[in-house]
Amino acid sequence: MEKQKKLNNRELVTHLASKGVTFNTVSQGKAITFLDKNNYYYKLASFRKNFKKKKGKYVDLDFAYLQDLASLDMKIRNILLNIAVNVEHFIKVELSRQINNNPSEDGYSILTDFKHSEYGRYYEITKLKFKQSRYQSTMYEKRKHDYPYWALLEHMDYGCLIKFVTFYYDKYKPKSLKKAYELGDNARYIRNACAHNSVLLINVFENNGKLSNVNATVSTFAKQADILKYKNYKKVNDLISLFVLAKTYCSPAVLSYQKKFIEEFLERCKRNESSYSHNPELTKMMVIFRRIVDIL
Repeated sequence: MEKQKKLNNRELVTHLASKGVTFNTVSQGKAITFLDKNNYYYKLASFRKNFKKKKGKYVDLDFAYLQDLASLDMKIRNILLNIAVNVEHFIKVELSRQINNNPSEDGYSILTDFKHSEYGRYYEITKLKFKQSRYQSTMYEKRKHDYPYWALLEHMDYGCLIKFVTFYYDKYKPKSLKKAYELGDNARYIRNACAHNSVLLINVFENNGKLSNVNATVSTFAKQADILKYKNYKKVNDLISLFVLAKTYCSPAVLSYQKKFIEEFLERCKRNESSYSHNPELTKMMVIFRRIVDIL
């Protein structure tokens, strides 16, 4: 495959224009400045995938639409990451409650068992992060020979946490952790995408982005939200999973706080709603998101 030639921002804007992108609202000069100062081409141009092509040129795609979608994508990523971080916290709260109230656990043996389980490498990675922690070296030195679960739990990333939840659930089957056990990995995908600033608002309805099966809880929620036919798309599945976990584990106060930001986002989406009314992909995205939020 022939390597693509590196282009500067002026050449990239010219390339967009050659592909049918218009500059009715934002001039080409201002578009170049925008790429110089506010965003980079690869991310901004990725949103063009939401628009159809005819004879090799994009249909009804203005540069201002790319800017607007980039702004919306950033806002929704920040909101979803905040929700994911809160979900992570409250799953830890529930897991701690379960272990603390379990007479079969002393707070230490569960970590020893976890260390020697199939998830042992997650234990070792977390232990190393604990040891290398910039701000909690004192805590490590105090406990480095005998870890209680509550010390290591503080240093678990989301991936390790879900493995620990899985390990504990397989051992004791606490009902309160069932949804975290079933949906935690799904939510991890969308959490990591947001944390790494990956673009969300593209390729939502691609057929190669569909799952053959989804969890029954996701199906139930999708039916309630009247989006059952979309539940197998990966991003829809993961979004539903995250919102189910938020509804299940987050405190009412935090859930209310999250809803406020979601409502502000939905209001922001209306600003240029008429510009996308002819675009079925974008319209479906917004409808699905609104319906999911309405169930919370």
